[in-house]
Parts: sequence; structure tokens; C-alpha cells
Amino acid sequence: MNRNVLFKFFDPVTLAGDQIRGECFIRITEEIPKAQIVLTFQTKMYSKIIEKRQIPYDQSNPQMIPEKLVEKTQRIQVTMDSPLRQPKQTQKKYELNGEIMYRVIRNYGTLESFVYTQELYTGQVKPGDYKFQFSIPTQYNMSSSFSYKSEDGLKQAKCGYKVTLRIDLPDEARTLMMESTDVFINGRVTSEGEQFRQCEGNIVQYLCLNRGTVELSLKLNKNNFIPGEQMQIEYTLDNTRSQRSISRVEARLINKLTFIDDDEIERVIENVKVFQQNLGGVNSGQKLERQNASLEIPKSLRATIKTSVIRNQYFLQMEAIADAFLTWLSVPVVCQIPINIQESQLPHKINLEGWNFLPIMNVSVNAFSNLTVQQSFVPT
Repeated sequence: MNRNVLFKFFDPVTLAGDQIRGECFIRITEEIPKAQIVLTFQTKMYSKIIEKRQIPYDQSNPQMIPEKLVEKTQRIQVTMDSPLRQPKQTQKKYELNGEIMYRVIRNYGTLESFVYTQELYTGQVKPGDYKFQFSIPTQYNMSSSFSYKSEDGLKQAKCGYKVTLRIDLPDEARTLMMESTDVFINGRVTSEGEQFRQCEGNIVQYLCLNRGTVELSLKLNKNNFIPGEQMQIEYTLDNTRSQRSISRVEARLINKLTFIDDDEIERVIENVKVFQQNLGGVNSGQKLERQNASLEIPKSLRATIKTSVIRNQYFLQMEAIADAFLTWLSVPVVCQIPINIQESQLPHKINLEGWNFLPIMNVSVNAFSNLTVQQSFVPT
């Protein structure tokens, strides 16, 4: 990180559609006759899956596969700082690992970038410390910040946002200083009516072998949570028409991550149980009505996101289980409600000890009066 440029955001996470508000601090070490200080906000979204398939390879016949198509040491990584247009020569079709040859197949899902540019100041700048306030608009339909990378590095996805401060020297046609930092956004949740419908859950009938039925209903007071928050559950378990006892009710949170490539092919990356908690059961002929339970959302969860490139979804499931002979042949009683996990970040503290800010308004009366705004979509 460049110690001569610091960022401070008034909110750790910004709600999509609201403005990203903050301050940037710049230390200039030499006089600049004419400088242009520009702030840029950029978004980038992608998913990437790399498949490696071993193929026959004869070392004694190097002409079998052209050298220019073989990747030996370099690894292709797509990040927020990658060039918008990757060089064609980096997209190798084969990889040689020792004496084993692999064919490399890359499946990308990409979305156009959104770029917003704000000119903070143009004019002469003397040595010293300066502070600028900024306010960056965001789009109402932006998704929550998201980042994923598998342990082997072959599956990656990101919905990222960053702010870049750049000091240009227009007379010399070069950039003197540039520094970037990540910003975090929370996507908008569904309407209140839709949330109410989802939180009401559903009733599923459980068909036992002895011609009895069990009814289980589930209800939440909301379905929008932040990591670490307590989820309050209300459920009713009706076993009055069944001759089998329900030993327990399993409450579990399921995480399903799906990548969609540019050919609109969906690939499930993860479908895992995040956590499980057992709740009490009920005897045959009895009913548990409006039972309350509390579940803690793990602090490590990534945000919910649903786009044409990435889908990261969470579902709360509750299942009534009868531990008895041949019960597994019956139709399970499962209630499921989709829930939304928000992006959560702690406030970032910066140390401004030793900084002595100078008023930049005495350099130019147009320091903040005229802002140049450019909005465009740049293909990735």
C-alpha cells in the first residue's frame, strides 16, 4: 500500500443505490505545476472454472503438440487488477507438468464493468498533506460483494468493487501516483411482501408406512441476516395422526454455489450443509405448537448473490425424523425457506498521526465546484 495515499469510508458497507461516502488523504512530496486528481469507481464480476484432462504425450516427439500452445510455468489468474483485455498468448491450451501433458479447458462467466470517474481537482499543487471528500453513486441493482476461490485454485469467482485515486500530469501525459482499495456493497433484498411469503414457510405431509401423517410448518420473523446474528425460528409439529414418534427435528443451513459461464451452462460448485442443530421431537398422537428456537448464523459466510454469472444461495431446512425400522422408505417431511446473508465488514481505522493538512481551495477556486462525471460500461 502506498503510504502517501489513504482512504477512509464513512460506512464499512454501502447499500446498493446509496452513495459511497468517504475521504482520501494525499501526501505530495514535491511541487506540481499542473496536476489532475481523479477518483474512479469500478466494478468487475467473473466466474472461472479450469478443467485439466490428461492426454497422451510422447516426449520423443516434441512436434506432437506445438510449443506455443503449451503452458509450462505461468498461471492465468483473473483478478480485479487484471487488464481488461488479456493477451491472447497467455491462453494456453495445454499444460506440461513433469512428463504428464494436460489439456486445459477454461470456462469463463463475465459481466460488463461499470466505471464512474470523478475529477476532484485540477491545478497547481504544492508539497504538503491534502484531504478530499468524495461521494460516489452506486446502482440500485448492484449485487453484494463476493469472493470465492477453491483450495486447488481451479474454481474462482468474484463480484468486486474498488476505488482508485490517480494523480495525472496532463502536460507530460503520464500518471504520477495511483492507489486502489476495495469497497464493499450490500445488494438490495426482495420486497417486504416477498419476504413475508418466504418467511411463512410451507407445510409438507409425511407419509408413514402405517398410514399416518405428520405435519411440520416453519416460520421466521425475517429472512435477511448478517453473519453472527441469531435466527429466531417458530415451528409447529403435528403428530396427532401418526402412530410413529418423531425422535427429533433437524434444523440445517444449506449453501449452494453455482457458476454460470458465457454459454449459459450452470455448474454447481458447492452444495454443502453449513451447520446443523437438533431440536426436540414429539410422541405419537401429540402436537408441538409454535415452538421457538434460536440458531446462530456463522460469521464466516459469504454474502448471498444471484446474477447471470454467480449464484450463492442459502436455504434453511427443517426435517422431522422418525428413527424406526424402514422409516427411511417414507417421504421425508422437509420445510425449506430461502434466506439472505448480507456482506459484513468491520470499520477500518487509519492512522493520521503526523499528517498536517493544507487547504487546497487556495490553489484553485474550482477545487470542488465543477465535477466531471463519466459513466460507461467497459467490456471485460
